[in-house]
Amino acid sequence: MYEQAYAICRNMENVMGFFSDELRILDRNTAQYMMDEMQVEIDQKNAELNQKDIELGQKNIELERQKEELLQAQERIALLEKRLASQNP
Repeated sequence: MYEQAYAICRNMENVMGFFSDELRILDRNTAQYMMDEMQVEIDQKNAELNQKDIELGQKNIELERQKEELLQAQERIALLEKRLASQNP
């Protein structure tokens, strides 16, 4: 058994092949882990973006309501100015 181990160590090509295979597996696992981590980050960013879209929609609704209120107030002011002008000849 010692002779086999010694023979393997003497044959550097086999030893390097063994380490090369191990490194290839490690690289593949590392790449998969990194892709999984990136996917989690992408999913979180998408969730944040969806939340921002919802908030923006709510803000747009509020802005439209305020525009309508402003328009009504401007119409009322114009009507009151007209009445005032007709009362003061």
